[in-house]
Amino acid sequence: MEYQLLSIYKYNGSGQSKSVEEVEDEYKRRLNGYSSVVTNLYPTLDINDYEQSSKYPIFFVQTNEINSLVNHILHNSKEISSIAINLPGVARNSYTRQLLTKEIYFTNEIEGVKTNKKEIETIVGEVEDNKKTKKRLASTVRLYNMTINNKPSRIDELSDFRKIYDELLKGEINDSDLPDGELFRNEKDVFIGNELKKVHIPPKSETEIQTKLTSLIKLMNDDEITDVVKSLITHFMFENTHPFYDGNGRMGRYLLSSYLANKLDTYSGLSISGAIHAEQSSYYKTFKQADNFDNRADLTLFIKKMLEIIRHGQEDVIENLTMLSGKLKNALDICESTFEDNIERTVMYIFSQSDLFSESQDTGIKDTDLVNFLYDDDHKKFHKSLVRRTLKKLEDKNVLIKIKDKPAQHIINSDLINIR
Repeated sequence: MEYQLLSIYKYNGSGQSKSVEEVEDEYKRRLNGYSSVVTNLYPTLDINDYEQSSKYPIFFVQTNEINSLVNHILHNSKEISSIAINLPGVARNSYTRQLLTKEIYFTNEIEGVKTNKKEIETIVGEVEDNKKTKKRLASTVRLYNMTINNKPSRIDELSDFRKIYDELLKGEINDSDLPDGELFRNEKDVFIGNELKKVHIPPKSETEIQTKLTSLIKLMNDDEITDVVKSLITHFMFENTHPFYDGNGRMGRYLLSSYLANKLDTYSGLSISGAIHAEQSSYYKTFKQADNFDNRADLTLFIKKMLEIIRHGQEDVIENLTMLSGKLKNALDICESTFEDNIERTVMYIFSQSDLFSESQDTGIKDTDLVNFLYDDDHKKFHKSLVRRTLKKLEDKNVLIKIKDKPAQHIINSDLINIR
Protein backbone atom coordinates (compact mmCIF):
# COMPACT_ATOMS: atom_id res chain seq x y z
CA MET A 1 0.00 0.00 0.00
CA GLU A 2 1.30 3.44 -0.92
CA TYR A 3 2.26 5.65 2.03
CA GLN A 4 -0.26 8.45 2.63
CA LEU A 5 0.13 11.72 4.44
CA LEU A 6 -2.45 12.26 7.19
CA SER A 7 -4.10 15.04 5.17
CA ILE A 8 -5.00 12.36 2.59
CA TYR A 9 -5.50 9.47 5.02
CA LYS A 10 -8.29 11.28 6.87
CA TYR A 11 -10.56 11.24 3.79
CA ASN A 12 -10.57 7.42 3.73
CA GLY A 13 -10.71 7.10 -0.05
CA SER A 14 -14.28 7.49 -1.33
CA GLY A 15 -15.95 6.54 1.95
CA GLN A 16 -16.79 8.53 5.06
CA SER A 17 -13.94 10.69 6.38
CA LYS A 18 -12.00 9.51 9.40
CA SER A 19 -12.86 11.11 12.72
CA VAL A 20 -10.44 13.44 14.49
CA GLU A 21 -9.78 10.66 17.03
CA GLU A 22 -9.02 8.11 14.31
CA VAL A 23 -6.56 10.46 12.60
CA GLU A 24 -4.89 11.18 15.95
CA ASP A 25 -4.58 7.46 16.68
CA GLU A 26 -2.98 6.91 13.28
CA TYR A 27 -0.55 9.77 13.96
CA LYS A 28 0.49 8.24 17.28
CA ARG A 29 0.86 4.82 15.66
CA ARG A 30 3.21 6.27 13.06
CA LEU A 31 5.11 8.40 15.56
CA ASN A 32 5.74 5.43 17.85
CA GLY A 33 6.33 2.82 15.14
CA TYR A 34 9.46 0.67 15.14
CA SER A 35 10.64 2.14 11.85
CA SER A 36 9.92 5.76 12.77
CA VAL A 37 12.56 8.38 13.58
CA VAL A 38 11.43 11.29 15.73
CA THR A 39 13.55 14.44 15.99
CA ASN A 40 13.66 17.30 18.44
CA LEU A 41 12.83 19.84 15.72
CA TYR A 42 9.51 21.65 15.90
CA PRO A 43 8.77 23.42 12.60
CA THR A 44 6.18 26.13 12.08
CA LEU A 45 3.18 24.46 10.42
CA ASP A 46 0.40 26.29 8.61
CA ILE A 47 -3.15 25.76 9.87
CA ASN A 48 -4.45 28.47 7.51
CA ASP A 49 -3.31 31.86 6.20
CA TYR A 50 -3.53 33.36 9.67
CA GLU A 51 -2.77 30.55 12.11
CA GLN A 52 0.38 28.56 12.63
CA SER A 53 1.51 26.01 15.19
CA SER A 54 4.79 24.44 16.33
CA LYS A 55 3.34 21.65 18.49
CA TYR A 56 4.54 18.66 16.43
CA PRO A 57 8.11 17.33 16.11
CA ILE A 58 9.53 16.39 12.73
CA PHE A 59 9.41 12.64 12.19
CA PHE A 60 9.64 10.23 9.28
CA VAL A 61 8.98 6.56 8.66
CA GLN A 62 11.92 4.58 7.26
CA THR A 63 9.97 2.97 4.46
CA ASN A 64 11.45 0.39 2.10
CA GLU A 65 11.36 3.05 -0.64
CA ILE A 66 13.44 5.46 1.42
CA ASN A 67 15.97 2.79 2.36
CA SER A 68 16.20 1.66 -1.26
CA LEU A 69 16.71 5.23 -2.51
CA VAL A 70 19.48 5.85 0.03
CA ASN A 71 21.22 2.67 -1.15
CA HIS A 72 20.87 3.75 -4.79
CA ILE A 73 22.35 7.16 -3.96
CA LEU A 74 25.32 5.64 -2.14
CA HIS A 75 25.90 3.23 -5.05
CA ASN A 76 25.66 6.08 -7.58
CA SER A 77 28.14 8.12 -5.59
CA LYS A 78 30.66 5.27 -5.71
CA GLU A 79 30.14 4.94 -9.47
CA ILE A 80 30.64 8.68 -9.98
CA SER A 81 33.83 8.62 -7.91
CA SER A 82 35.09 5.61 -9.87
CA ILE A 83 34.56 7.35 -13.22
CA ALA A 84 35.96 10.68 -11.99
CA ILE A 85 39.15 9.24 -10.51
CA ASN A 86 40.02 7.68 -13.88
CA LEU A 87 39.67 10.98 -15.74
CA PRO A 88 42.87 12.87 -16.58
CA GLY A 89 43.43 16.03 -14.53
CA VAL A 90 42.32 18.69 -17.01
CA ALA A 91 39.13 16.77 -17.84
CA ARG A 92 38.29 16.36 -14.16
CA ASN A 93 38.99 20.01 -13.33
CA SER A 94 37.04 21.22 -16.37
CA TYR A 95 34.01 19.11 -15.49
CA THR A 96 34.08 20.30 -11.88
CA ARG A 97 34.14 23.87 -13.13
CA GLN A 98 31.22 23.11 -15.47
CA LEU A 99 29.09 21.62 -12.68
CA LEU A 100 29.94 24.45 -10.29
CA THR A 101 28.88 26.96 -12.93
CA LYS A 102 25.56 25.15 -13.45
CA GLU A 103 24.95 24.77 -9.71
CA ILE A 104 25.23 28.52 -9.14
CA TYR A 105 23.27 29.30 -12.30
CA PHE A 106 20.36 26.99 -11.46
CA THR A 107 20.08 27.92 -7.78
CA ASN A 108 19.63 31.51 -8.96
CA GLU A 109 17.20 30.51 -11.72
CA ILE A 110 14.97 28.75 -9.17
CA GLU A 111 14.59 32.09 -7.37
CA GLY A 112 14.11 34.09 -10.57
CA VAL A 113 17.54 35.73 -10.18
CA LYS A 114 18.97 36.12 -13.69
CA THR A 115 22.61 35.23 -14.23
CA ASN A 116 24.77 34.22 -17.19
CA LYS A 117 26.55 30.86 -17.36
CA LYS A 118 29.52 32.21 -19.30
CA GLU A 119 30.05 35.04 -16.81
CA ILE A 120 29.81 32.61 -13.90
CA GLU A 121 32.35 30.23 -15.46
CA THR A 122 34.71 33.16 -16.05
CA ILE A 123 34.45 34.08 -12.37
CA VAL A 124 35.00 30.43 -11.39
CA GLY A 125 38.23 30.48 -13.41
CA GLU A 126 39.39 33.75 -11.86
CA VAL A 127 38.72 32.45 -8.35
CA GLU A 128 40.63 29.24 -9.12
CA ASP A 129 43.55 31.40 -10.27
CA ASN A 130 43.37 33.26 -6.92
CA LYS A 131 42.57 36.55 -8.63
CA LYS A 132 41.07 39.11 -6.25
CA THR A 133 38.06 39.74 -8.45
CA LYS A 134 35.19 41.80 -7.07
CA LYS A 135 32.74 40.80 -9.77
CA ARG A 136 29.19 39.83 -8.91
CA LEU A 137 28.95 36.27 -7.49
CA ALA A 138 32.73 36.05 -6.85
CA SER A 139 32.03 35.65 -3.14
CA THR A 140 29.49 32.91 -3.90
CA VAL A 141 32.02 31.06 -6.06
CA ARG A 142 34.68 31.27 -3.33
CA LEU A 143 32.36 29.68 -0.79
CA TYR A 144 31.41 26.82 -3.12
CA ASN A 145 35.08 26.45 -4.04
CA MET A 146 35.94 25.82 -0.39
CA THR A 147 33.50 22.91 -0.42
CA ILE A 148 35.11 21.48 -3.56
CA ASN A 149 38.51 21.71 -1.87
CA ASN A 150 37.24 19.77 1.16
CA LYS A 151 36.92 22.85 3.37
CA PRO A 152 33.15 23.01 3.89
CA SER A 153 31.66 25.65 6.16
CA ARG A 154 30.95 24.27 9.62
CA ILE A 155 27.94 25.35 11.63
CA ASP A 156 28.55 25.04 15.36
CA GLU A 157 26.76 28.16 16.58
CA LEU A 158 24.07 30.56 15.40
CA SER A 159 26.53 33.18 14.17
CA ASP A 160 27.87 30.64 11.64
CA PHE A 161 24.56 30.80 9.76
CA ARG A 162 24.97 34.57 9.43
CA LYS A 163 28.64 34.31 8.37
CA ILE A 164 27.72 31.91 5.57
CA TYR A 165 24.78 34.09 4.52
CA ASP A 166 26.91 37.25 4.35
CA GLU A 167 29.62 35.51 2.32
CA LEU A 168 27.34 33.54 0.00
CA LEU A 169 25.09 36.47 -0.91
CA LYS A 170 27.48 39.41 -0.71
CA GLY A 171 26.18 42.12 -3.03
CA GLU A 172 23.10 40.06 -3.94
CA ILE A 173 20.64 41.33 -1.31
CA ASN A 174 18.96 44.75 -1.39
CA ASP A 175 19.72 46.91 1.65
CA SER A 176 16.02 46.92 2.56
CA ASP A 177 16.06 43.11 2.75
CA LEU A 178 19.12 42.73 4.95
CA PRO A 179 18.53 41.19 8.43
CA ASP A 180 17.34 43.74 10.99
CA GLY A 181 17.85 41.62 14.12
CA GLU A 182 21.01 40.61 15.94
CA LEU A 183 21.68 37.83 13.42
CA PHE A 184 18.43 37.22 11.57
CA ARG A 185 15.21 38.99 10.59
CA ASN A 186 12.99 40.24 13.40
CA GLU A 187 9.30 41.06 13.82
CA LYS A 188 8.38 42.09 10.26
CA ASP A 189 5.59 40.09 8.63
CA VAL A 190 7.04 37.55 6.19
CA PHE A 191 5.38 34.94 4.03
CA ILE A 192 6.48 32.63 1.24
CA GLY A 193 4.45 32.98 -1.93
CA ASN A 194 2.76 36.13 -3.25
CA GLU A 195 -0.09 38.46 -2.33
CA LEU A 196 -2.63 36.17 -4.02
CA LYS A 197 -1.38 32.88 -2.60
CA LYS A 198 0.56 32.43 0.60
CA VAL A 199 2.43 29.13 0.57
CA HIS A 200 3.96 29.30 4.05
CA ILE A 201 4.23 31.75 6.94
CA PRO A 202 7.45 31.20 8.95
CA PRO A 203 8.10 32.29 12.55
CA LYS A 204 8.07 36.05 13.01
CA SER A 205 10.44 36.89 15.88
CA GLU A 206 14.19 36.47 15.94
CA THR A 207 13.90 34.81 19.34
CA GLU A 208 11.80 32.01 17.86
CA ILE A 209 14.11 31.75 14.85
CA GLN A 210 17.12 31.38 17.12
CA THR A 211 15.38 28.70 19.18
CA LYS A 212 14.56 26.65 16.10
CA LEU A 213 18.01 27.00 14.55
CA THR A 214 19.71 26.11 17.84
CA SER A 215 17.84 22.79 17.78
CA LEU A 216 18.77 22.38 14.13
CA ILE A 217 22.49 22.77 14.89
CA LYS A 218 22.23 19.92 17.39
CA LEU A 219 20.64 17.68 14.76
CA MET A 220 23.21 18.68 12.11
CA ASN A 221 26.01 17.51 14.38
CA ASP A 222 24.23 14.34 15.52
CA ASP A 223 25.32 11.07 13.88
CA GLU A 224 22.22 9.01 14.71
CA ILE A 225 20.44 9.76 11.42
CA THR A 226 21.79 8.69 8.02
CA ASP A 227 23.82 11.54 6.51
CA VAL A 228 21.80 11.94 3.31
CA VAL A 229 18.46 11.89 5.14
CA LYS A 230 19.79 14.29 7.78
CA SER A 231 20.79 16.74 5.03
CA LEU A 232 17.17 16.75 3.77
CA ILE A 233 15.68 17.29 7.22
CA THR A 234 18.13 20.16 7.65
CA HIS A 235 17.11 21.57 4.27
CA PHE A 236 13.43 21.48 5.19
CA MET A 237 13.89 22.98 8.66
CA PHE A 238 16.07 25.81 7.41
CA GLU A 239 13.58 26.72 4.68
CA ASN A 240 10.62 26.33 7.05
CA THR A 241 12.24 28.70 9.55
CA HIS A 242 13.21 31.17 6.79
CA PRO A 243 15.63 33.15 8.98
CA PHE A 244 16.28 35.94 6.44
CA TYR A 245 14.10 38.25 4.37
CA ASP A 246 15.74 37.23 1.09
CA GLY A 247 18.18 34.55 -0.06
CA ASN A 248 16.86 31.68 2.08
CA GLY A 249 16.40 29.37 -0.94
CA ARG A 250 19.89 29.99 -2.27
CA MET A 251 21.45 29.50 1.13
CA GLY A 252 19.37 26.40 1.84
CA ARG A 253 20.50 24.81 -1.42
CA TYR A 254 24.10 25.81 -0.77
CA LEU A 255 23.97 24.05 2.60
CA LEU A 256 22.47 20.96 0.94
CA SER A 257 24.99 21.01 -1.90
CA SER A 258 27.92 21.47 0.46
CA TYR A 259 26.79 18.67 2.75
CA LEU A 260 26.22 16.18 -0.09
CA ALA A 261 29.57 17.07 -1.66
CA ASN A 262 31.26 16.40 1.66
CA LYS A 263 29.39 13.21 2.58
CA LEU A 264 28.97 11.69 -0.90
CA ASP A 265 31.12 13.13 -3.69
CA THR A 266 31.72 16.54 -5.24
CA TYR A 267 29.69 15.87 -8.38
CA SER A 268 26.62 14.67 -6.46
CA GLY A 269 26.76 17.89 -4.43
CA LEU A 270 27.16 20.10 -7.49
CA SER A 271 24.24 18.55 -9.37
CA ILE A 272 21.52 19.22 -6.79
CA SER A 273 20.23 22.62 -7.97
CA GLY A 274 20.07 21.47 -11.58
CA ALA A 275 18.06 18.43 -10.51
CA ILE A 276 15.74 20.59 -8.38
CA HIS A 277 15.30 23.05 -11.25
CA ALA A 278 14.21 20.18 -13.51
CA GLU A 279 11.51 19.21 -10.98
CA GLN A 280 10.78 22.64 -9.54
CA SER A 281 6.99 22.30 -9.27
CA SER A 282 7.18 18.99 -7.37
CA TYR A 283 9.98 20.45 -5.22
CA TYR A 284 7.70 23.24 -4.02
CA LYS A 285 4.69 20.93 -3.78
CA THR A 286 6.48 18.59 -1.39
CA PHE A 287 7.54 21.57 0.75
CA LYS A 288 3.95 22.78 0.93
CA GLN A 289 2.74 19.33 1.99
CA ALA A 290 5.36 19.14 4.72
CA ASP A 291 4.42 22.64 5.96
CA ASN A 292 0.75 21.60 6.29
CA PHE A 293 -0.44 21.34 9.91
CA ASP A 294 -2.72 18.41 9.02
CA ASN A 295 0.34 16.28 8.26
CA ARG A 296 1.83 16.87 11.74
CA ALA A 297 5.44 17.41 10.60
CA ASP A 298 5.62 14.06 8.80
CA LEU A 299 8.58 14.34 6.37
CA THR A 300 8.34 10.81 4.96
CA LEU A 301 7.16 11.82 1.49
CA PHE A 302 9.28 14.98 1.50
CA ILE A 303 12.39 12.87 2.13
CA LYS A 304 11.33 10.34 -0.50
CA LYS A 305 10.85 13.02 -3.15
CA MET A 306 14.11 14.77 -2.33
CA LEU A 307 15.99 11.47 -2.48
CA GLU A 308 14.50 10.89 -5.93
CA ILE A 309 15.70 14.34 -7.01
CA ILE A 310 19.23 13.64 -5.75
CA ARG A 311 19.24 10.28 -7.55
CA HIS A 312 18.07 11.89 -10.80
CA GLY A 313 20.88 14.45 -10.57
CA GLN A 314 23.41 11.66 -10.04
CA GLU A 315 22.04 9.66 -12.96
CA ASP A 316 22.48 12.68 -15.24
CA VAL A 317 26.09 13.01 -14.08
CA ILE A 318 26.80 9.30 -14.65
CA GLU A 319 25.25 9.38 -18.13
CA ASN A 320 27.15 12.56 -19.03
CA LEU A 321 30.50 11.35 -17.67
CA THR A 322 30.16 7.99 -19.40
CA MET A 323 29.42 9.69 -22.73
CA LEU A 324 32.26 12.20 -22.35
CA SER A 325 34.72 9.49 -21.29
CA GLY A 326 33.94 7.60 -24.50
CA LYS A 327 34.47 10.73 -26.58
CA LEU A 328 37.74 11.44 -24.77
CA LYS A 329 39.01 7.96 -25.60
CA ASN A 330 38.17 8.62 -29.23
CA ALA A 331 39.97 11.98 -29.03
CA LEU A 332 43.08 10.25 -27.69
CA ASP A 333 43.01 7.86 -30.66
CA ILE A 334 42.73 10.83 -33.04
CA CYS A 335 45.65 12.64 -31.35
CA GLU A 336 47.85 9.55 -31.46
CA SER A 337 47.11 8.86 -35.14
CA THR A 338 47.34 12.49 -36.28
CA PHE A 339 50.42 13.87 -34.49
CA GLU A 340 53.81 12.17 -34.64
CA ASP A 341 55.48 14.66 -32.30
CA ASN A 342 54.90 13.63 -28.67
CA ILE A 343 54.65 17.21 -27.38
CA GLU A 344 52.09 18.13 -30.03
CA ARG A 345 50.13 14.98 -29.26
CA THR A 346 50.11 15.75 -25.53
CA VAL A 347 49.11 19.39 -26.04
CA MET A 348 46.25 18.41 -28.35
CA TYR A 349 45.02 15.77 -25.90
CA ILE A 350 44.83 18.41 -23.16
CA PHE A 351 42.88 20.73 -25.45
CA SER A 352 40.57 17.79 -26.18
CA GLN A 353 39.92 17.33 -22.45
CA SER A 354 39.17 21.03 -22.03
CA ASP A 355 36.96 21.13 -25.12
CA LEU A 356 34.85 18.12 -24.14
CA PHE A 357 34.49 18.74 -20.40
CA SER A 358 34.06 22.55 -20.30
CA GLU A 359 30.73 24.35 -20.54
CA SER A 360 31.93 26.05 -23.75
CA GLN A 361 35.15 26.28 -25.75
CA ASP A 362 35.91 29.91 -24.97
CA THR A 363 35.80 29.25 -21.23
CA GLY A 364 38.25 26.37 -21.58
CA ILE A 365 41.90 26.13 -20.60
CA LYS A 366 44.15 29.18 -21.01
CA ASP A 367 47.61 28.86 -22.60
CA THR A 368 49.37 29.77 -19.37
CA ASP A 369 47.43 27.15 -17.42
CA LEU A 370 48.31 24.49 -20.00
CA VAL A 371 52.00 25.47 -19.95
CA ASN A 372 52.11 25.40 -16.14
CA PHE A 373 50.18 22.13 -15.95
CA LEU A 374 52.65 20.31 -18.20
CA TYR A 375 55.67 21.93 -16.55
CA ASP A 376 54.47 20.81 -13.12
CA ASP A 377 53.88 17.31 -14.47
CA ASP A 378 57.41 16.96 -15.91
CA HIS A 379 59.53 20.12 -16.03
CA LYS A 380 62.34 18.41 -17.94
CA LYS A 381 60.18 16.97 -20.67
CA PHE A 382 57.74 19.89 -20.90
CA HIS A 383 59.90 22.97 -20.58
CA LYS A 384 57.74 26.10 -20.72
CA SER A 385 59.45 27.60 -23.78
CA LEU A 386 59.10 24.30 -25.64
CA VAL A 387 55.37 24.09 -24.94
CA ARG A 388 54.87 27.71 -26.03
CA ARG A 389 56.71 27.02 -29.29
CA THR A 390 54.48 23.97 -29.79
CA LEU A 391 51.37 26.11 -29.33
CA LYS A 392 52.65 28.54 -31.98
CA LYS A 393 53.48 25.66 -34.34
CA LEU A 394 49.99 24.18 -33.96
CA GLU A 395 48.48 27.62 -34.55
CA ASP A 396 50.54 28.01 -37.73
CA LYS A 397 49.24 24.62 -38.89
CA ASN A 398 45.71 25.95 -38.27
CA VAL A 399 45.06 23.00 -35.94
CA LEU A 400 44.60 25.48 -33.09
CA ILE A 401 42.77 28.80 -33.37
CA LYS A 402 43.73 31.68 -31.13
CA ILE A 403 40.61 33.28 -29.68
CA LYS A 404 42.13 35.60 -27.04
CA ASP A 405 45.35 37.52 -26.53
CA LYS A 406 45.28 38.58 -22.88
CA PRO A 407 45.36 36.02 -21.45
CA ALA A 408 46.28 33.98 -24.52
CA GLN A 409 43.85 31.19 -25.28
CA HIS A 410 43.51 28.67 -28.09
CA ILE A 411 40.80 26.22 -29.07
CA ILE A 412 40.80 23.22 -31.41
CA ASN A 413 39.90 23.97 -35.02
CA SER A 414 36.94 21.60 -35.26
CA ASP A 415 36.95 21.85 -39.05
CA LEU A 416 40.29 19.98 -39.07
CA ILE A 417 40.12 17.97 -35.84
CA ASN A 418 36.60 16.76 -34.98
CA ILE A 419 36.61 15.17 -31.51
CA ARG A 420 32.89 15.52 -30.90
